Amino acid sequence: MSLQGTAVVIIVSLCALYAAWLLMGATARRHVVAWLARGPWPAAMRRRLARANPAGSACGGCDGCDGATDKAKQAGPAIVQVHRHHP
Repeated sequence: MSLQGTAVVIIVSLCALYAAWLLMGATARRHVVAWLARGPWPAAMRRRLARANPAGSACGGCDGCDGATDKAKQAGPAIVQVHRHHP
C-alpha cells in the first residue's frame, strides 16, 4: 500500500472513532474511559483519564440534561408571562 493509501486509512479510521465518540451516550463513554484507564499509560495520561471518568456520575456538568431540571424543581414552578402585541 502506498503512503497516500496508508494516510487515508489512518485519517478515515480516526474520523470514524471521533464520530462514534460524539454519538455515544454518557454511560457508554464512561465505560470506554474506564476500559482505557486500565491500559499501560504514563502517569499523566492516567490522571487525565481519571478526571474524565468521575466515579458514580455520568454527568459532565454541562446543564444540558435533567440535572438542570432538579435545580428548577427546587426553585418552584416557573411563571410564564405572555404579552400580546396589538399593532
